[in-house]
Amino acid sequence: MLDNRGGGKAATLLYILIGIVAIYALVKSVPPYMHYYTLDDEVAQQLSLSTIDSDEVIVGDLMKKIDDLGLPIKRSDISFVRNSDGSVEISFSWSEEVDYGYGIKRKFPFSIDSRNSKIG
Repeated sequence: MLDNRGGGKAATLLYILIGIVAIYALVKSVPPYMHYYTLDDEVAQQLSLSTIDSDEVIVGDLMKKIDDLGLPIKRSDISFVRNSDGSVEISFSWSEEVDYGYGIKRKFPFSIDSRNSKIG
């Protein structure tokens, strides 16, 4: 007869290992999304200030935040348009690569395309 002792222990260890791998992958994947949401908030804030600040100030503040986050976005990648109706459009995209180790990498593409309406 086969002895099934230790079978439950092996399964428990396997589940623990799977859980650790899942938590590790989650921890490595969260920062790119945090960068996206932080930058999306900054764009919304800059759009709200678009009636007060000049185009150069808005893009400069946005570039400061991008540099603080360490994102691979250049000033030339940002499309900033002030329309004749007074609205402002800001759009750009980028991708971040996450290295999970053992040669496993994944690119996360992000895009921000925001527009405010004329105020007043």
